[in-house]
This record gives sequence, structure tokens and C-alpha cells, in this order.
Amino acid sequence: MIRYRVPATSANLGIGFDCLGMALNLYNVFEIEESDRFSMEGFFGSVSGKNSSDSRALEKNLFYQAYKETCETLGGALTPLSVKLKSEIPMSRGLGSSSALIVGGIYAYYFIRGLAPDKAKALEIATKIEGHPDNVTPCIFGGLCASHGSFYSRFEVSDEWKLYVLIPNYEVRTSEARKVIRQEIALHDAVSNISSALIGVDALVHFDVSKIGLLNGDTLHEPYRKQLIKDYEPCKEEALRLGAKAFLISGSGSTMLAISDKELSMDFPGIVVKEVRIDQEGATWLANC
Repeated sequence: MIRYRVPATSANLGIGFDCLGMALNLYNVFEIEESDRFSMEGFFGSVSGKNSSDSRALEKNLFYQAYKETCETLGGALTPLSVKLKSEIPMSRGLGSSSALIVGGIYAYYFIRGLAPDKAKALEIATKIEGHPDNVTPCIFGGLCASHGSFYSRFEVSDEWKLYVLIPNYEVRTSEARKVIRQEIALHDAVSNISSALIGVDALVHFDVSKIGLLNGDTLHEPYRKQLIKDYEPCKEEALRLGAKAFLISGSGSTMLAISDKELSMDFPGIVVKEVRIDQEGATWLANC
């Protein structure tokens, strides 16, 4: 039995739409071993591969899709696997649940063969499946990552920042969140986001409290996506009142991310608040059991 983990991710960070993301210490833990047929436990819609109905469900599973795509891309038999998943990453909440499954499937190809993952190739395959690299890049490399296609830069965020995820008890699907975004933007809005992203990343790295508020200045997606999160405005108002320096939509939502230079105590009805840290390792082998 091979055991490994893949982190949650928070993408966009306000002003970095589709190009910034960071890994968080919430995990999908996978246990895999060779089998005579595919079986997948702990997934939403677990499957056994016993019949045609299970086979159709298997084809829709992102872990399986990524594993199959990797086998086809890199060569080698589609070895049947028994897969068990223990997940701390909620589905459709803006914490990279899809990316964690995709990277998990790609890494299964390497680990079941006793190989060290080729992270650059894993990023290429994951981006092809996911469609954009903002989540999958930190999922693979850990830390804070800026990405453009297959190019990326990784940054070490100061551990003096306090990070909190606020997870509502309802979903926002990425497909719906993308529909509300405008397809054309004003030039001054584009300039504002570019400059804020450059300085905001520097503020995260160097614990610059005077500049971190620039993360709040997104003009591309948050003004529209916040309408899909009924708790966004009251949570933001209270978090900033309590001392948060930045308050953002995590990915496409519904989860929100608060960044502070001090400990915060927040309590909202129907919302799970967790203090988190940045995962610096990315997807990582744990043990042969």
C-alpha cells in the first residue's frame, strides 16, 4: 500500500485571477495499491468497476481521468488500482478539490511504478485537464505560485501572516462562477490588477502590512462573484473590523480567505472557520504501508 497526500489550494488571492494560488495544510490523503480491477473508496460517488454502471461512473472520476491521461501521455499499462481517499478538502467550495484529485491521479502513475514524480510533466498534464494552472501549480509545488501556462514562479510567504478560511455550508460551482464574470474590462482595471498583484505578492513574502491591503482591490472577478456568496459582505465587514488586512474569495468560492497580522477570533452562523498554514511541500509521498 502506497500512501501520499495532496494539499488544498486557494486560487486568485483577489488580484491574481487565474494566475496566483497557494497551497494550504488541508489534504487529500490517498492510499493506492495494484488490484485486479479498479475500486475507489471515499470519493463522492465511490465506484468498484464491477459493472457497466460503475464503469461509466469511473470514467467521470477526476482521479481516474488524470491517472488514465498520464498513462496515455507517458506510456505504460493502465494498471488497475484500489484507491482509498481520506479528504479534508470540501467539494465545490473554492479550495481546489478538483485539482487535488487531478494531481492525485497523476502522482498515482509515478508512485505505483516506484518513480519520483516529474513535477514539470505533472504540471503540463494537470493544466491540460484542469484548463488553467492557478490551482494545480501550488498543488504540485507547494507555497505561493504564479503561473502562466507551463511557466511558474514559486514564492515563500512569510509565516508571520495568520490565515483563516471561512467555509460556508453551500457550494458555488466554478462553472457558474465563471459565467458571471465580464468578458471585457477597462484598461485602468487591468492596470490596477497587474500592479496590485506584483506588489501584493511582495507584501506576502516580506510581511509588509502597509501593502497587503492591495489584495482587496480586485476589479476582474470578485465584484461579480461575491453576489453568489450571500455571506461575503457581512463576513468581510466583520473580519476587517476584527483586524484582518485582506479578505478574499478563495478560488471561485464559496470559501473566503482572511489574512491578518495577528490572531483573529471569528464566529459566523453556518460557517466553519479554520486557521490554516501554507503547505510548503505540495503533493508528497508519505509511506509504503
